Amino acid sequence: MVNPALKTTEGEPVYTSVSDPGRHGSEAATAPRDWTIHRPAPEKVEDPPPKPLYQVLMEHLSRVWTASASAVQLEQVSNQLDLPTAVVPSEVPGDLAKQVLVYDHPTIKKNERL
Repeated sequence: MVNPALKTTEGEPVYTSVSDPGRHGSEAATAPRDWTIHRPAPEKVEDPPPKPLYQVLMEHLSRVWTASASAVQLEQVSNQLDLPTAVVPSEVPGDLAKQVLVYDHPTIKKNERL
């Protein structure tokens, strides 16, 4: 038994978690199983068509192009900020860097018997 103080004055039950199919206008009476009620078909929401592949590729190429341009620009700015140091050939590591690469002009021997 439900506490009489909790009952409503109209005589409806306090807890109505399941709709009553006997009552007119309740959710159970208008359930989708009821074939006598004409319901409009739900409208299908169509997804917009995907972007064409050529457009996706062009956007990708433009992003790569701008990224490479900004990388080159950053490198140029960093090169301008860093002052180049004078490199003395004798201080460069390695044997080939310390060798003199200027050669004497070879003399040509002429053969006069021709």
